[in-house]
Amino acid sequence: MPEQFAGIEVERREVIGKQARKYAAKRGMIPAVVYGGGREPVPIAVDSKSIIQILRSEKGQNSILLFSLKGTDNKRHVMVKEIQIDPVTNILIHADFKRVDMEKLIRVKVPIVFDGVPFGVKTQGGMVDMIMREVEVECLPAAIPDRIHVDIAPLKIGDHVKVGELKVGEGIRIAVEDHHLPVVMVSAPKVEVVATPEAEAEAGAEPEVIGKAKKAEEGEGEAAGKTEGKAEGKAPGKAEGKAKGKKE
Repeated sequence: MPEQFAGIEVERREVIGKQARKYAAKRGMIPAVVYGGGREPVPIAVDSKSIIQILRSEKGQNSILLFSLKGTDNKRHVMVKEIQIDPVTNILIHADFKRVDMEKLIRVKVPIVFDGVPFGVKTQGGMVDMIMREVEVECLPAAIPDRIHVDIAPLKIGDHVKVGELKVGEGIRIAVEDHHLPVVMVSAPKVEVVATPEAEAEAGAEPEVIGKAKKAEEGEGEAAGKTEGKAEGKAPGKAEGKAKGKKE
């Protein structure tokens, strides 16, 4: 098999716990652990600069590393499982790795890169919605792609690209059950209705008119009530007085 993986020499680490970081730091390294492969975890010390360089490469955390144990002929393919960064200094202080069998299929998430500007955006004034930024694939470790490219330049308003339409290399399978899920789509721009000052004035004036009408009606009702009250109070008194005078 041609050498196509990053080779890194590691040391077996006898010191564990809180003293592990100091132990590794004296050698210009960081503490790490190798897991998986049906074997017990192995504590090691590894050069932090080499790991950072790998993480910054095109494949990043999907890179396959070839660890060689210092002082022995033992070699093992691994992948970065998890890293720990100091929140204050922003320095890599610990890493976990998982053993990889180069003859067995593996599942990893690969970033999606969108190439070009959609026709629907550039010419029709639409908006592009990138729904998926990465997708899970299944393949042999040596076939893991750096990224998956999607040409979105031809897309018009209403067009979209589904998971099943992603183009991957031979021996690579998109590990998503629903291949009809949209990855990216171009939609029409949203139209916002802006109220004019005249419309706002009319909307604000209407309740005031209704309020005045109600007050007018209430005023008329009160006036009518007062008139009836006066009429009822005065009329009987005059009539009774006239009647008494005639009789006398």
